[in-house]
Amino acid sequence: MGIINFSKEKCRNCYKCIRNCPIKAIKLKDKHAQIIESMCIGCGNCIKICPHNAKEIKSDVSLVKQWLKNEQVVLSLSGVFPSAYYMDHPRRYLGALRALGFTVIEETSVGGDVVADSYIKDYYSDRQFVIASSCAAIKNLIEIYYPQYVSALSKEVSPMIAHGKILREKYPDAKIVFAGACLAKKMEVLEKEVSGIIDAVLTFDEIDTWMKRECIDATKADVEAFDVIGSNVGRLYPQIGGLSKSCVEGLDGSRRILQIDGVEDCIQFMDEIHNLDKNYWIEMNACEEGCINGPGNIHSLLSKFEKVEMLQTYIDMNRNKVTAEKLPEIDTRRHFQKRPVHHLGEVPEEELEKIMRQMSKFSKRDELNCGTCGYDTCRDKARAVYWNMAEIEMCLPLISSQNEAISNIIVTTTPNAIAILDKNYRIIEFNGAAERLFKVSKGDVFHYNFMEALDYEPFKKLNPEVNCLYTGKGVYERENLVFMEILTYIPEQELYMGIFVDITKQERQEQAFLKIQEETLGMAQRVIDKQMRVAHEIAGLLGETTAETKVTLTKLQKIVGNREDEL
Repeated sequence: MGIINFSKEKCRNCYKCIRNCPIKAIKLKDKHAQIIESMCIGCGNCIKICPHNAKEIKSDVSLVKQWLKNEQVVLSLSGVFPSAYYMDHPRRYLGALRALGFTVIEETSVGGDVVADSYIKDYYSDRQFVIASSCAAIKNLIEIYYPQYVSALSKEVSPMIAHGKILREKYPDAKIVFAGACLAKKMEVLEKEVSGIIDAVLTFDEIDTWMKRECIDATKADVEAFDVIGSNVGRLYPQIGGLSKSCVEGLDGSRRILQIDGVEDCIQFMDEIHNLDKNYWIEMNACEEGCINGPGNIHSLLSKFEKVEMLQTYIDMNRNKVTAEKLPEIDTRRHFQKRPVHHLGEVPEEELEKIMRQMSKFSKRDELNCGTCGYDTCRDKARAVYWNMAEIEMCLPLISSQNEAISNIIVTTTPNAIAILDKNYRIIEFNGAAERLFKVSKGDVFHYNFMEALDYEPFKKLNPEVNCLYTGKGVYERENLVFMEILTYIPEQELYMGIFVDITKQERQEQAFLKIQEETLGMAQRVIDKQMRVAHEIAGLLGETTAETKVTLTKLQKIVGNREDEL
């Protein structure tokens, strides 16, 4: 698990993180964004801009809470802590930290004081330009993307590592925890040359969440003091240009001093650094205005300028305060490693063109370079596809044109009439079948009210508040036609859509059939009635003849009987 991870459930494929990642260290796999750890510099831009809160930071909070129960824990607190909340006194933040269980808290600026003199030595070195190495994200940027300039990095540990070394000497059995606004610090403490110095890194946002769970309000906490403080030399480090002001600005002027903030500006500068023709001292910070705007401090409700003001207020309050404690001597020097990204390189032109064709980019005119996929140009996106960092489907114009083509095919080829109306019943789509069915051209009715233009009011059968769908028969009296109407209202787009199927022929056939059926039934009834009359007549005649026969036979019987008696 890396320092920054993505939640598959929350990631919505908006590509905003890719668009805002300055070095494109994010790939899309199975429709979800993933950080490429070997490429990530820890600037945290993806954390700041994610609209779905889909980024998850590897947190040490649970580990630190467990340590607080069983072990001694020493906290090194970054000098930008006054920017976390609006407080009437900055050191109320210390009171909140002590309420969480931290008993020993020192200013990280103690470490800044220690490395200041070493920076001066780099200033007077024979290198053409020296790049300050305090910002972990910038250090990562140079090691990975500009390895040819690793030798230009000042050979100093960061104030966090320097302070960690001091604390390790003072508290050999304690757990050393750093708290600040930087995500890259979580990566820095894992580097082989400095590993084991800092045991855990917490961001202000992690601490804020922790405080809320414990119902601790930092703005109302007691004003507490540091166990050990640094000086304003170290406190200036988190500000843009602060290191220069504290270490080299007042030196002999043999170097020009450059101060650059914001990772994109730093990248642009590194692309052009070969043009420098003087000796320079270069201080770069990945975050605008310095560490106060770190990606581990986005819970803060203060604006960028309010954060600067809060930090400056704290610095002014402590202008003449320095520690009286004698600090242990430590080695502040370190080395940096070239870590170029090897799996990215040139893409064969034939492969690039093949991918471009798959993206429907057949000519320069097709290369919109809209940036919606997260890449500046279509060719950059194609290279990312080749490197398995992006997917063809990330191209919004491609998907849009495909969907539009499919929709157009369906709409234009269907034999059914389709009309789409806006919320005011004005026609915004009217396919060819509709033109033939209603016997009007699209141009004659486009943007006109459907009901007025066609003298036909089927959509009044819809009640969007109750039911957004209606299916049934309708009669278009102007042309004496019968339709099967499928009507719907789409609330998200405030659109009406009607599909009209001409069933006039079937309806007439059905009516003709019903008429034949009625006539047939009538004829059958008449035959039955006539048969019944004949049956009644026959029955009547049979009755009369039977009676006559009976009388005759009776008479005959009597005559024969009398004749026998006479004999």
